This record gives sequence, structure tokens and C-alpha cells, in this order.
Amino acid sequence: MYRRSFSTIILTIVCLFLAGGLLTGCNSKTQAEKPTDNITTPVAKTPEPTSQSVKLTLYFPNSEATGLIPTDRTVEVKDQQVINVIFIELDNPPSGLEKPLPSGTKLLNATISADGIASINLSPEFKANFGGGSAGEQMTMYSIVNTLTALPNVSSVQFLLAGDKHDGILGHLDTRVPIKRNESLIIKST
Repeated sequence: MYRRSFSTIILTIVCLFLAGGLLTGCNSKTQAEKPTDNITTPVAKTPEPTSQSVKLTLYFPNSEATGLIPTDRTVEVKDQQVINVIFIELDNPPSGLEKPLPSGTKLLNATISADGIASINLSPEFKANFGGGSAGEQMTMYSIVNTLTALPNVSSVQFLLAGDKHDGILGHLDTRVPIKRNESLIIKST
């Protein structure tokens, strides 16, 4: 019984390859004129990543570290990797604004839970290369939090450093619990 079904499967696969070869062989004369190696290798097609344009509002610290300036950008996002794109964009502030991420900071991974908590796992450089005091800490943390909570499915941000929670990753702000948006730090344009 198994031998018969195995033979049927092999025969079906061979027929499909032959039918595909006949259909592509009838396509045009130019294909027949091209030299070939007479070796056919089936190629599995992997789906191309889907790309979409997304409008983001990013929050960059001003040069005095007294507030966050909203900046709109439209970016291409592939396969729902919007948080990765946000970290790339936060590393490139507009002229006159400060870069919120400490040098060398990498986003190791990120997830968004069903209840709207974005968990971001940052590389050790986030802490090791930070040198901004309490005002700088507030600008760095809320630049990230306010940017991520501008996404419709994010209500708060849980910071992790190399996979672990810490009392205060950069010193003062409690990062054991998810951090919510802080509208009071946003400088509205007049």
C-alpha cells in the first residue's frame, strides 16, 4: 500500500515538472536559441518581504535638553519591522536637534504584546556610553518612549538591557516597569 502511494506521488511530481517544462518551452524562440547546460535545478521561490510606507512621529531632544521636538518622517518598512526602523531614524536627528541614543546602541530585539507593551532589548552600549545626567536621561528615555507610543498599538515601553530588567538602566528613571508616554516633555510648535 505504501509503495503504491509513493509511486503515485513520484509520478505526479514528474508529470508536473514535464508540464511546466512544456509550458515554459513554448514561450518564445529566443529561449530555444540560448545555449543551455542541459541541467535543470528546481529553484524554490522565497516570498519577497512586503514593504509599506509608514508615517512616523519621532521625538528628538532639543540642544538645551529641556524638551522633545516632534519630527514627522515617512519611511519604508519591511515585514512589520517598524521598531527597527524607528531606532535607525532616531540615530539620525534633524539639524539643530540632539541624537537621543548613546553611541553604539543597538536594538537587539523588540516585541509588542497584545496589551500594548513594547519590550525593547538594547545592547550594553546603551548604558556604557550614556553620559548625560538626569536631564539627558529623561530626554533619552522619553525620546524612545514617546516615539514608540505614537504607534497605534503601543501604550508603554519596557526597557531591557542585554535581555535583563534593571532598576534604573541610566540612573534615575525606574525601568523595572513599563514606562508610559510623557506629553509634558513635548515642545509644541507655535
